[in-house]
Formats: sequence, structure tokens, C-alpha cells
Amino acid sequence: MVLSCKAGGFNMAQLSSLFAFILLKFFTGFLFYNFFNVSVYAEDTAGAKYVLKEIEIKSDGKPVRIFTDAELKNYDGSDDKQPIYMAIKGVVFDVTQGKKFYGKDAPYNVLVGIDSTRAVAKMSLEPDDLTSDVSNLSDSYLKSLDETFEGTYLAKYPVVGYMDSLLEKYPEKFAQLKTVKVEL
Repeated sequence: MVLSCKAGGFNMAQLSSLFAFILLKFFTGFLFYNFFNVSVYAEDTAGAKYVLKEIEIKSDGKPVRIFTDAELKNYDGSDDKQPIYMAIKGVVFDVTQGKKFYGKDAPYNVLVGIDSTRAVAKMSLEPDDLTSDVSNLSDSYLKSLDETFEGTYLAKYPVVGYMDSLLEKYPEKFAQLKTVKVEL
């Protein structure tokens, strides 16, 4: 015997199934987020309060190299005679020692030769994330970016320069330094 609920056109079996589905989705999301720190829901983009740590511009007395997007593309791992560079937060790193990860046909090769800040923040290799733009990222992504920037890249790879966008955004940080900008 099927009980029919005329209001709305659903019967009790359909309502029970819908309710069970909603509970299952909530419970699965709760488990994944709390136990695996993975969100199965859309990215939280509203109300981010985390502020990225400022970049410290360092110079050992030598001129600081400034890269354009076009110049950085020359260091994408496709030429074995060139070093492999990638930028995060406008800082250009020499990741050549990680060639098995970043070299030609390596798993993270899409991150090199560009400023891949957003992709690093999201731990993503998606084409839309291969950019320096971090607008609309949640607090957790921004915090992850700072942690990865400091704990992995600054700790492991030498800084070889800075992106011209960083120079344009913070000219006062470069004011007392000699800079070299190579144009193609």
C-alpha cells in the first residue's frame, strides 16, 4: 500500500528517499570536511578574513632580477639547457632541482614558466587556476598558500627574482635596490 501526499504531488516513498538523500549528502560532507579536511561543497568565497603574509624582498648586494610573463615562459622545462622557474606570490623560484616533478612531461610541469599562485593555493592543476589571481579564495586556501610558500618553496628552492607585477604593486620595496629587467 502506497500512501499518497496530494500536497505537492509527492508520495511518502519519494519524500522519504529525498530526505534520506539530503541526510546522506550532509553526513558525507561532514565526514569529508572534518576528518579528511576536504570540502565536497562549492568553494567558500564570501567573507575571507585571512590576509596573506607580505613578501620580503631580499638582495645580496647584486641587482634583483625582474621577470615579465613572457620571459618567465622561457623557463618552463621544455629546454634541457635552461633552468626551470616558477613564480608564487610574485617570487620567482629556481625549481630545477625538482626536475622529476617540474621538468618536461613531469606531473607538475603545468605550474612552471608562469606565476601559478592560485594553483598552489588550491593544490590544483586545472587550467583556470594557473594564474597569479587569488581573488575570491577562501581563508583556508589563502592560509594554505602561505604555508606552502614558506614551508616548501622558500625552504627548498632558491629565489632568482621577482615578477614585474610585484614591482608595480610594491615599488617602495624595490626603491633601494638595483633591478635588472630583461626584455625579450
